Amino acid sequence: ADFNKGARGCLFGWEHPDVSSGRVVTCQTLSGTGALRVIAEFLRKFRPGPLYVSKPTWGNHKAVFAAAGVETRDYRYFKPSTRGLDIEGMLQDLSSIPAGSAVLLHTCAHNPTGVDPTKEQWKQIFEVCKKNSLYPFFDTAYHGFTSGNLDDDAFGLRYFLDNGMEMIIAQSF
Repeated sequence: ADFNKGARGCLFGWEHPDVSSGRVVTCQTLSGTGALRVIAEFLRKFRPGPLYVSKPTWGNHKAVFAAAGVETRDYRYFKPSTRGLDIEGMLQDLSSIPAGSAVLLHTCAHNPTGVDPTKEQWKQIFEVCKKNSLYPFFDTAYHGFTSGNLDDDAFGLRYFLDNGMEMIIAQSF
């Protein structure tokens, strides 16, 4: 219980009400990949349909989800010509995803590109997810490694949380 509470504090901010509110369910799994698999099983059962992942995404994502019987589909993320985020393509693709669909987002240190949305871009992503009733699935690895600051690295996830978005999170250390 103490570890789970500490994990929520690290992720949400130590003073966030949901660290102790009882509103958030936390369970410990074996590794980040184990968390992804448990969540994939949850999605298959309670949110059937494809899971939308960034193009590219971490090499193991698609294999873990396929092993759990979850189909994946891509949304645009990386723009090779600028070596940056394709925010226009990403927002366009997210806007066309069916309502209620789960969308995998990397909280920080996007794997494999290392390209993360700015705070303003996270707000745009949130607005599209909210407008289209998408279900965010945050994969949180490398938290604190991007900027050296837990608060800065968690900005997008915390923005979604603080604005009432229901979500699911895989967190690894």
